[in-house]
Amino acid sequence: MIFLRWGIFGILAVAGLLFVYNSSKSLAARHERVAAAASAAGAAPTATATADDAPRTPIVVACEVELTVAQRAIEAHRDAEPMDRVLRMREIAFEEDAERRRRLSGVAHRWFVYDLDIDAPALRRAVYSECEALKKP
Repeated sequence: MIFLRWGIFGILAVAGLLFVYNSSKSLAARHERVAAAASAAGAAPTATATADDAPRTPIVVACEVELTVAQRAIEAHRDAEPMDRVLRMREIAFEEDAERRRRLSGVAHRWFVYDLDIDAPALRRAVYSECEALKKP
């Protein structure tokens, strides 16, 4: 009886080892295919450049952050969340520059109290025009 038990455990152990061995081979083959595809894609860059490939200026990045703050403020107002939750969001709370943090808080407050419906392109235009007007000398 004891030999039968150890025989079953032995068979299960060998089956487990074979399963792990076959799985590792298939994982290695999949990894090689992914690595080969990545190196082929990196070796042949496309000739057409998109807008996302262009380097972003600090003004554009700052305006994107303001747009994110404005969108979240509008969503928070729509969801009846308090203003202090909007002011604790990552983009505002972790901003190191005090003047920039004040500007982002002002953007959040301005769009939090905005009651009219505004679509995404109109919001983008409004936020960008305010942002860029502030940055002009």
